[in-house]
Parts: sequence; structure tokens; C-alpha cells
Amino acid sequence: MAFESVKTYPFALGALLALTACGASAPASKGPHTAAPAAPVTQVDSGQPPRNQCHAQAAQSLVGQAYEGAATLEKARAAASADVARMLRPDSLITKEYMMGRVNVVVDAVNRVSRVYCG
Repeated sequence: MAFESVKTYPFALGALLALTACGASAPASKGPHTAAPAAPVTQVDSGQPPRNQCHAQAAQSLVGQAYEGAATLEKARAAASADVARMLRPDSLITKEYMMGRVNVVVDAVNRVSRVYCG
């Protein structure tokens, strides 16, 4: 019996080494210079109680302008007197619910505002 355990010991050791080689390594510690990049802002909120209004016509001056992230969304939100502004691409998957206090800013492939509308 002792002879059999000595005989299987190298196989068990080999299996153990194979399993540890396949294991995930611990992630490197993140210092201040290795922080993950921030996700792009695709929605801004007024931070105020909802007024449920949107006047997209007042934000039409943004059409044709370069999209500059949160700054553009805030301009659209403020101009339209909306509660929320969100950025959409022409191929974005969006929900079908209509929100009275939301202005949508559609950005094209060259990162320019192509449309501004409520909903």
C-alpha cells in the first residue's frame, strides 16, 4: 500500500502544479497613475425636482457643433429647460419610454451634434 502512494505522488504533484498554473494571478495594485479611465458622460441631470418640461427648439443652436461631452449635454439641458439631457448615437439602443423632461442629443460618427429633440 505504501508503494502505491509513492507511485501516485508524482502524478498528484503534477496535477497540483497544473492547477496552480491555470489559476488567476492577483491584480497589480493600482497607484494614482494607473487608475482606470473614467467612463464617458452620456447623461446629465439638473439635480432639481422634476419640472417635466423640455423645449428642444431652444437648443437647436447646438446642431452642427462639436460634441464635448458633459459640457454639451449641460448646454442642451439648460437651453431646453429640461430635467435631464442624454447623448445618443444613431445606432444606440434606447428604451421607448417618453420622458417629458428629457432632451436627447444625437451625435454622429464624426462627433458632431446632428439632432436635438425631447423625449
